[in-house]
Amino acid sequence: MFTTIISSIVAFASTNVDDIFILMALFSQIRTAKVTGSEAAVLTKPGLRTRHVVIGQFLGFTSLVTLSIIGALSSFFIPVPWIGMLGFVPIYIGVKGLLTLRKGKEEDEDVPSILGTGSVIKVAAITIANGGDNIAIYIPIFASQSISHNAITLIVFFSMLALWCFLGYALVKAPIAAKVLERYGHVTVPIVLIGLGLFILYHSGSFSLLRF
Repeated sequence: MFTTIISSIVAFASTNVDDIFILMALFSQIRTAKVTGSEAAVLTKPGLRTRHVVIGQFLGFTSLVTLSIIGALSSFFIPVPWIGMLGFVPIYIGVKGLLTLRKGKEEDEDVPSILGTGSVIKVAAITIANGGDNIAIYIPIFASQSISHNAITLIVFFSMLALWCFLGYALVKAPIAAKVLERYGHVTVPIVLIGLGLFILYHSGSFSLLRF
């Protein structure tokens, strides 16, 4: 159970670090959209509320998890070790991230596209659009675990999502912490993804397929 909890935390954190910046951008919209024409009146941007961001995140993430579980059900037809080969996806993403760092280039966050977002559906759409790597990594995790361990993973995932929403909101008010995360996050995440990919390959028994 302890291993399941730790691997679930690592899987969520490594696939959702970029979501912290998206959440910060959304929450900062709500914060900066306040207009103080007078000390007595404070108006916020119509249509965009904190609850929209939170509900949209949960709705989008639930969709990603649902798709991952559907994909994991293919384990009834496809052996788990073969599904576990998807572990190469986070390894590829991690290696690509390290090579990007070596070249001194940084990938731009899709911040402009979320400016002006003002509904639950749009926030959920952003979460889903940004979750391709989530599905690829979550499928072998769900496929290689028992139902009870998958239930634990789901509890951890949604608990972490609530924590993510809180951190995104809190970091808007703590720019120094946000700068630290932005400065070192892109360095540690590729390494964590490579480790997670290796764990998936091992946990799914996929290394046996690589023997010649």
